[in-house]
Amino acid sequence: MGEIKMLKTPRKLKKMLILPCMCFITFYLGSQIMTYTEAAFIHETKVEAALSTAIIFPKTVDTLKEEAEKHKQSIEHEYGEMKGKLTVTSIEEIEQAIVVWQQGREKIASEEEALQNVYTAIEAPYNQIQEELKVNKSESIQQVAVYVNEGFHSIKEKRDYIVKEVSLQAIDEQIQILHQQLNDAIEAEAQMKEEEEKKVEEQKQAEEQKQAEEQKQAEEQKQAEEQKQAEEQKQVETAKKNAEGTHEKNTSTDHEKQLNNNVVESGETSGTAEDRHEKE
Repeated sequence: MGEIKMLKTPRKLKKMLILPCMCFITFYLGSQIMTYTEAAFIHETKVEAALSTAIIFPKTVDTLKEEAEKHKQSIEHEYGEMKGKLTVTSIEEIEQAIVVWQQGREKIASEEEALQNVYTAIEAPYNQIQEELKVNKSESIQQVAVYVNEGFHSIKEKRDYIVKEVSLQAIDEQIQILHQQLNDAIEAEAQMKEEEEKKVEEQKQAEEQKQAEEQKQAEEQKQAEEQKQAEEQKQVETAKKNAEGTHEKNTSTDHEKQLNNNVVESGETSGTAEDRHEKE
């Protein structure tokens, strides 16, 4: 039994080696009948493999340039909208401007980060190609270097322009200025309100004082009228009393005159009678 097993093992090994040997022979024969075009392709592939991280297709560079331009325009548009809110004349407008600048700052920061990522994407192959050109002056590398360099400088120009003209630090400073304007406006409004309240209070006090003076004058005038009426009433009563006294005096005088007249008449009558008697 043991001897039979020893005889079967070599047969299995032979079978296992048949397939790899056939593959090797096929590969060898294929390599011998390779055409010139295929050989050139393999050679260029080896060159590209050496610059696998440096070489990118022209379409890729164009796409990166388009993305950079899109981010640049978005930042410029947003920044223009923000600057349009700087003309403020009231607390409400200042508050709205602060909101616009804070939200705009977030959008610009996001767009600048995206623009920086585009720059980084073109910077890496650009730097690697520059290094490769130091040791490899082949036409293929130089052709790649042309459009990569052009794309790199185009994107770099956009990135540098945004960093200079739309600085996040400058935006933060402007937001601080707006906050200070808001505080000043609130303080000025409070002071103005206080002055208006003071003015209203003074006007109220002046009105009350005027009313008090008018009331005092009215009372004094009323008292004067009452005093005048009292004096007139007193004069009327005095005149009435005087008139009554004069009337009584006149009545008494008339009575006395009447009595005197009666006495005279009586005397005359008596004398006449005596004369008549004497004559008789």
